[in-house]
Amino acid sequence: MTVVSLTDEGIHGQRLRDAGVEVVALGMGSALSFPRVLWQLRRLLEARQPDLVQTWMYHADLLGALAGRMAGIPVVWGVRIADIGAHTKLRTRLVAKACAWLSTLLPAGAVACGYRAEARHRAFGYRVPMTVVPNGYEFARWAAASSTPHVRAAFGLADDDIVFAHAARAHPQKDHRGLALAFNQAHARDSRLRLLLCGRGLQTGEPEFEALPFSSEARSAVCALGARDDLPQLWGLADVFVLSSINEGFPNVVAEAMASGLPAVVTDAGDAALIVGDTGTVVPPSDPAALALAMLKMAAMPAPARRELGMAAAQRVRENYSVQRMVDGFHSVWREILDKAGR
Repeated sequence: MTVVSLTDEGIHGQRLRDAGVEVVALGMGSALSFPRVLWQLRRLLEARQPDLVQTWMYHADLLGALAGRMAGIPVVWGVRIADIGAHTKLRTRLVAKACAWLSTLLPAGAVACGYRAEARHRAFGYRVPMTVVPNGYEFARWAAASSTPHVRAAFGLADDDIVFAHAARAHPQKDHRGLALAFNQAHARDSRLRLLLCGRGLQTGEPEFEALPFSSEARSAVCALGARDDLPQLWGLADVFVLSSINEGFPNVVAEAMASGLPAVVTDAGDAALIVGDTGTVVPPSDPAALALAMLKMAAMPAPARRELGMAAAQRVRENYSVQRMVDGFHSVWREILDKAGR
């Protein structure tokens, strides 16, 4: 197996190599490097001659499908978000529109991470055969890690605090502004509430965090930790997970928090409502008042009832979103395409 990154290796390159996977980074920067990267990708496919190429996100879908067509290798697109709207960068929207125009010509198929992502891309103009394969999770990793959490006192949290956890990079689609407004309202009515923020750009002192409209009282109840790689242990500090996004495909953080035993309050973004089912609360996106009310209702639950809801959430992930189920889904799509191609 070879993993090709259009840009750099990021944080996963060495991890993949440690697992025995070949990693190739093509160093694409601006749109001016598009022809060079396309040529490199075509040459790579011709040299490796894989049975099939699975791409991930719009730029890789477009470049991968063009290179695959030139090299005579079938390509399966990866559809990972639900909405392509004004919150999406113009360049990305243009690439997605090009994919829609070419969807009947270039790819052999597509895998969408969620049902809403599939429906929205159909409406956007995608005409490629598309199969929904939800993400899968190593349940044992999240469940075991959350049983040995960090100590609350190390983060300035008390045992009787009601801690809401949130993890996402600083990005308009994640609606941290709406989360701040919701937390202001909820904290004003219940001073026990605390907010544990994780994600790139969300650390005390960083401009993205400092610009969020927290009231002075609510800001003092926020623990902003920035990017972290110990989320399972951090979720052991929390009582509830909260998602404030306005756009998602299949939000991994929700399922991972649920697998750690946390009930969730989520906005109806992507397949978040489907993931949560009856083990949490769903509110409309971009509605801080509704999000605040849901947080307050969850905080008002007796602790044993919240823990029971969290156990039900973990069971839901175990039953519906295993890694093996995801692997089987991808294999089924790939096998069907390879059979049709006689490969």
